[in-house]
Amino acid sequence: MSTPSDIQKNIVIPTLTKLGLYSLSAEKLLLGTAAVESRFTFRRQFNGGPALGLFQMEPATFNWLMGGFLSSKKHSDLKKIVLLIAGRTNPIPSDLVINDAFAAAMARIRYYIVPAPIPSTLKEQAFYWWQYYNGESANGLKPGDYLERWRTLCAPLYGSSHDHSPPDSFNPVEAKRPLLRPIWV
Repeated sequence: MSTPSDIQKNIVIPTLTKLGLYSLSAEKLLLGTAAVESRFTFRRQFNGGPALGLFQMEPATFNWLMGGFLSSKKHSDLKKIVLLIAGRTNPIPSDLVINDAFAAAMARIRYYIVPAPIPSTLKEQAFYWWQYYNGESANGLKPGDYLERWRTLCAPLYGSSHDHSPPDSFNPVEAKRPLLRPIWV
């Protein structure tokens, strides 16, 4: 079993670096995503849901990214790097379960297509995850869950210098910002 520290040092940071998309904000967002989505443990969604890997990406999202975004000429260099991380030329959604670096790369690509920059504060990242990765699910996890799991699983990685906003700092009114693009998957 991998710890959050193992995933940070051996998966997230090297993957972001290989993609050429490393920033401390991206690192923290991916760690927060893995914390809230899988608790750094589960690679298949509970109750037979479709989500796969540490970042719980659904096959429809995977196919949209691989077959659409990464298949454009504009992103051919990025796709080459993603395929190197995948270790195969035709990755399939179930590869997200067995290849954590590939799952991290695909999660980062999902955030990469968002027109809004990755925020730097924990609270803003919780809303960003909820809006762009979780699709503002009414019945699923919420920004408060992100903040709670971050505090429990990720905060120890950063010591006292990190923004440890408590879950009760969640303000649902702030979450109602308009979407910049539709969330299909």
